[in-house]
Amino acid sequence: MHSKHPVWCAALLAAFAIVTSSAAAPKVAVILKGRTAFWKAVEKGATDAGARLGAEIVVKAPLADTDVAVQIQLLNAVAAQGTPAIVIAPINKEALTAPIAAAVAKGVKVVAIDTPLGGTTTPVFVGTDQEGSGRAAGALLAKLVGDTQEAALLKHNQSSGATLDRERGAAEAFRAAHPQGVLHADIYASAEPGQEESQCALLLTTHPQVAAILSTGSPGTFAMLHVIQQQKLGGKVKLIGFGFNLNREIAAAIGHDEMQGWIAQLPTEVGARGVEAALALLKGERVPAVVHTDYLVVTKDNLSDPKVQALLAE
Repeated sequence: MHSKHPVWCAALLAAFAIVTSSAAAPKVAVILKGRTAFWKAVEKGATDAGARLGAEIVVKAPLADTDVAVQIQLLNAVAAQGTPAIVIAPINKEALTAPIAAAVAKGVKVVAIDTPLGGTTTPVFVGTDQEGSGRAAGALLAKLVGDTQEAALLKHNQSSGATLDRERGAAEAFRAAHPQGVLHADIYASAEPGQEESQCALLLTTHPQVAAILSTGSPGTFAMLHVIQQQKLGGKVKLIGFGFNLNREIAAAIGHDEMQGWIAQLPTEVGARGVEAALALLKGERVPAVVHTDYLVVTKDNLSDPKVQALLAE
C-alpha cells in the first residue's frame, strides 16, 4: 500500500503543475470586425501566436462587419470580466474611441489592429499602412490611364476606417499624377450586403467612359471582376483590387489580363503581431505606438515571383 503513495503524489503534483500553469497563462481577448475569410485569417495568426507564446486567446466577433453596437457590447463584456489585454479591430473608430478609452482607464492593455483610433487615448496600433497601400494602388491606377481618360474608385462602404484611409491615399496619388484627370468616387460596392454586383454594374452604366477602376475592398473587387468577365470587358476596363494573400481566381485573372493589380494584405501577420504587442504590454515592455505589417502589390510582372506565389498557400 505504501508503495503506491509516490505514484499518487507524483500524479497529484503533475496535475497541480498543469492547473497552475494554465492559471498563470496570460489572457488576451481578440475582438474582430466580423467572420469573413479575412478575419478568420487574422484569428489564425492571433491563436497561433498565443500558442507559441503560452497565452490564452479568446476570439469574439459580430456576425456582420458593420455591427458597431454588438462590437461595443463585446468590448464592454470582456473588459468587465477583468480580461487584462484586448486586441480589437474597430469597426468604426469614432464610435469605439470612448469605449476603448474607458477600458484603458481601468488598466486594460489595448492594441488596435487594422484600423487606428482617433481621440486622445491612442492604444498601440498594428496593421497595414492603409494610406501607404492606397497610395501604391493609386499610383498604379494612374499608370493605367492617360491624362484625358476617366478612372473610378469603387468604394467599400462609408464606415470602414481602413478602406477610407486607402481611398484617401489612392485619390492623392492619382491626382498627383493626373492633376486634371477625372476620378469618379461616388459608388459604394457594399452599401447593401449582397448587392455588390449590382453596384458594380451601376458604376459602369453611370460612368460608361471609365477606363480603369480601383476597388478598395475585397467584396467589390470580386464583384467587379465577375461583372467585367460577364460583360467581356477584360482588358478594356482595367481593374485593380484590394484583398489579402492571393487565391487562384485572382492569380488567373491577372495572368489573363482581366485584372491589372492586387494589393495583398497579410492578415495572419496582423493577428500575430497584435497578440505579440498585447503580451509585451502586459510584461511592461515598451511597444512602438505604430507597428506596420507588410503588403504586396501583385501585377503580371511579379506574379511568378516566389514571394507572391507563396501567398497562394496561406
